[in-house]
Amino acid sequence: MGRPKKTKINLNKNSLQEFMQEIYNDCVSVMNSARKELNERKTRAEIEDINDESMIGKVNNDTLKIIEGTIDRKLALAKLQSQIVDTDNKDTSTNDSGESSLSDDDKNLLRDLFNEQKEKNNKDYDLD
Repeated sequence: MGRPKKTKINLNKNSLQEFMQEIYNDCVSVMNSARKELNERKTRAEIEDINDESMIGKVNNDTLKIIEGTIDRKLALAKLQSQIVDTDNKDTSTNDSGESSLSDDDKNLLRDLFNEQKEKNNKDYDLD
């Protein structure tokens, strides 16, 4: 059994990194299952006419879109993590409690990730 998912998220470096790691792990899991499904479909496909080929092509396109979406999420996470580490190293935008401030674009990206995880897992995330 995996470790329990985080539902309370503080807007500090450690909490955000843990949440981003959970999202990354979910992306890897989705990508691996989509690749496995795609490879299984290739090996057991019995194409008899052009309609079969068309139907398999549509399903393969949907699977590739899932893989593309997970890659986009992983890239967005990498961008966020690099910005958090960069601002933490510079210590230019640190407030009294030691929490790094994020740009508006970063906050919007985090909101999107929170909402996506909320819909996917049917869990409410408490943001502090």
